Amino acid sequence: MSIFDVATSDQELPEVEAREWREVSDIGVAAARVEWAGAARELLLVAAKKYQSVVQLKDLAVGVQELTGIRTKQLPKLWIGGTLAEVYAENLRRGEPMLPALAVNPDESVFEGYAAIVGAATGETPADPDAHASHQRLAAYRHFEAGNLPSDGGSAMIPAKLGAARARARKAAIAERPIKACPKCNLQTPASGICDTCD
Repeated sequence: MSIFDVATSDQELPEVEAREWREVSDIGVAAARVEWAGAARELLLVAAKKYQSVVQLKDLAVGVQELTGIRTKQLPKLWIGGTLAEVYAENLRRGEPMLPALAVNPDESVFEGYAAIVGAATGETPADPDAHASHQRLAAYRHFEAGNLPSDGGSAMIPAKLGAARARARKAAIAERPIKACPKCNLQTPASGICDTCD
């Protein structure tokens, strides 16, 4: 889904005025990051108003450049994390949930550096960044009053694509486990390693 597909009739994206492009090399990385962070916040707010909506990083990277008129030739993975750290700092100042939790990779996992940003801000790095992000997303949907939020308040969920990939990985790990058999009767032994038939 494109960042421009998450807008609803009551929450439209900011208009992009016709302008000449500015290069990061002309205005400086710090100045660009501040402007990009403001644009990223606006785009993530649109997503936060639609329950279970997430934003692909590549779409967010394109969106912030189009909204600000500031572009870079660097790959998004080299600069988007710093921009999202600025967005999170603003969330903390405002007492809001973490909007960057809505930004995901193509496989719907959190962006590289998510855990480090959380750790730097809170002093506690999440063991499972994707699970942490699912709770932050739910908090954002509730805080920003997502229009299609269920009456029960919704629930924290791993995005569908990532959830399916995790389920496949779990099944593969189970299938790869060696089966322990009793040396006497050759039947599979329980987790205790003691054969129910022979011992």
